[in-house]
Amino acid sequence: MAEKGLWGGRFKKGMHPLLKTFSYSLATDIELLDSEIAIDIAWAKMLGRARLITADESARLVRALKEAGAEIRAGMSKPELIYGWMTEYEDIHTLIQTLLEKKTGVLGKKIHTGRSRNDLVVASTRLYLSHKAVAVSEAITGLQSALVSAARAAGGAMISGYTHLRKAQPVLLAHHLLAYVEMIEEDHARLLDSMKRLDVLPLGAAALAGSGLPIDQDFLARELGFSRVTSNSLAAVSDRAFLTEFLGVLAILWMHLSRLAEDFILWNSEPFGYVELDDSFSTGSSLMPQKKNPDVFELTRGRSGVIFGYLQAMLVIQKGLPLSYNRDLQEDKPQLFDAVYKTQLTLDLLALTVQTAKFVPEKMRASVEEDTLYATDILDYLVRKKVAFSDAHVISGRIVHYALEHSKPMRELSLGEFRGFSDLFEEDVYLIFDPETSVRAKKTRGSTHPGNVAFEIEKWETALGLTARKASKRR
Repeated sequence: MAEKGLWGGRFKKGMHPLLKTFSYSLATDIELLDSEIAIDIAWAKMLGRARLITADESARLVRALKEAGAEIRAGMSKPELIYGWMTEYEDIHTLIQTLLEKKTGVLGKKIHTGRSRNDLVVASTRLYLSHKAVAVSEAITGLQSALVSAARAAGGAMISGYTHLRKAQPVLLAHHLLAYVEMIEEDHARLLDSMKRLDVLPLGAAALAGSGLPIDQDFLARELGFSRVTSNSLAAVSDRAFLTEFLGVLAILWMHLSRLAEDFILWNSEPFGYVELDDSFSTGSSLMPQKKNPDVFELTRGRSGVIFGYLQAMLVIQKGLPLSYNRDLQEDKPQLFDAVYKTQLTLDLLALTVQTAKFVPEKMRASVEEDTLYATDILDYLVRKKVAFSDAHVISGRIVHYALEHSKPMRELSLGEFRGFSDLFEEDVYLIFDPETSVRAKKTRGSTHPGNVAFEIEKWETALGLTARKASKRR
């Protein structure tokens, strides 16, 4: 006996149980429930407007769809019911259709008029992503707000900046935190830009060639919030570039989240000791009682690799597909849904972890006491005295070597020793070995100069609405 559902008339035998296990996707695509119900409601209204069904039938379908959606949502909290659905129904489309037929009889079968699962699933995925993109955008803003607030609270605290994971020059802690705000903002911009490619209605493409029925695509677009209708039915049902781009945007975001996590892991480690994490966002060891581990950041760093893998999987799934739809594309959703879930959760958790972290001023201050950090300031000192940059570089390097060779801090070298390298050194050379002097000496836009950093903090507070929130709290 053929299968019940959205297909089967061509077949004399039902699916082999192993094939059901292999191909059924309800366990995954139930995530599309809200999008699917919204599309079905719009479709039922459109069928009535197009007189493919009566106005009364359209209204009955809309009511039944709302009821079906509520039933499925309620059932999702009942494991035994969910398990039964997953073994009985091929996908979310079949589950909704079956419930609709139970509620309205033969009328329920009409919801599929002029439509294929091919255009339906793409429409559902686009609508789902349109909503999730907004949620991810808000979560990005939440993390940025936490970082900006931490930058504000840091005041003039300084740390050693690093290149090649070796101490380089003093920078304001706030400047370092704002670097991630800037990087994540570019990810945010990519996310918002990608939404333009989501904003295309594929309904009406049907299986691949379009529909011969009077499907009002403009009405559907208005109902569902799409600004454009597909101009090519083959592309509409077969292309998943919009989904791949979304995963690509998330992958780049996760790369930055992983780098942020790595910095906090280092800062939280004993050799650095810059930051102490709140107990509620840390874990312990099953053997070593003293341990307090930065698991939020470690899991962020680890899961970034999972997200990168999802993007790679999506590219490989599509690379050899002929037009138009192929069942391979069913595999686009598991990684998408998990990537969206992990991204929202991680952004929210990182924001809370940053908000509750406590920086340790004395540890940070100690990191900028090493006077080799000021070798570049010596170079700049000489350049301001008209020494050629390359010559000044050599002189500064020789001073560093001399101090190390004699186990003597540079700030303790006598003026005579300095003048052994250049007659241009004066008493004011000793002012160089001060972190505040070093950061205030920076003149370029975007530098770690306190004035520039203060400006950037105010800019971001305004952009993120933090200024308005602070004013509201004071009232």
